[in-house]
Amino acid sequence: MNLSRVTNLDVNSPELGKLAKQGLVNYLRYYAETFRLPRLANHEILNSVRPINVEPVLKALESGGVILALPHSGNWDHAGAWAAKFFGSLCTIAERLRPESVYQKFTAMRTAQGLTLMPLTGAGGTYEFLRSQVNAGKVVALLSDRDLSGSGMGVTFFSNRAPLPIGAALLGIDTGRPIFTLSSWYDGQSLVIEFDNEIVIDEPGLTGRDRLRQAQEVTGQIANQLEQHIIRHPSDWHMLQPIWPDLIASK
Repeated sequence: MNLSRVTNLDVNSPELGKLAKQGLVNYLRYYAETFRLPRLANHEILNSVRPINVEPVLKALESGGVILALPHSGNWDHAGAWAAKFFGSLCTIAERLRPESVYQKFTAMRTAQGLTLMPLTGAGGTYEFLRSQVNAGKVVALLSDRDLSGSGMGVTFFSNRAPLPIGAALLGIDTGRPIFTLSSWYDGQSLVIEFDNEIVIDEPGLTGRDRLRQAQEVTGQIANQLEQHIIRHPSDWHMLQPIWPDLIASK
């Protein structure tokens, strides 16, 4: 249903079936290449990625931390391993997977690649941790196309209302640091990571209702930019869980 919505293809159409099949192939590649990362040397990980428009991010890092917002597309673990080495840091949150052994395996793999992690559930202070990392000049990356915390705000995503996470927007508002959206996809043997230009926050430092209103507006901008990446590479978008409330209600 998600793929049908973003492509405007009928759920029973041969075109969607072909796209879904390629999406499954790409998703299996995600797992295969993610767990192959520990076998690769740092230079192999760096050379396996082709970044596009990364210069604005590097420029922003000269004056402090940055916030990256991305979808579940391509291989976000491979992208994270590359970013930790290329930028010199990468901090993010980790979804508490079940069973615990799976969560621990992913955590160990990501930590070994140089990522700094904070569990989404369990220990408290997740947002404070991320804010401190941005203020310390680090790169913070957040998956922003699915609300896992239950505290997302409704924005328009592919012409329909969906609750999306506002963490990236709040970090930008509270720290005054720039937000960049990006996405990854496969091109032959390479993983391409394309960065967008900075999302400008007109009035950083707002509080109360004004802060939440602005967070919703910025999250809408993030959603719009993620849409463009997903439209161009739908078979690389690995979103199997429900996003839109109306699709959940129709089941």
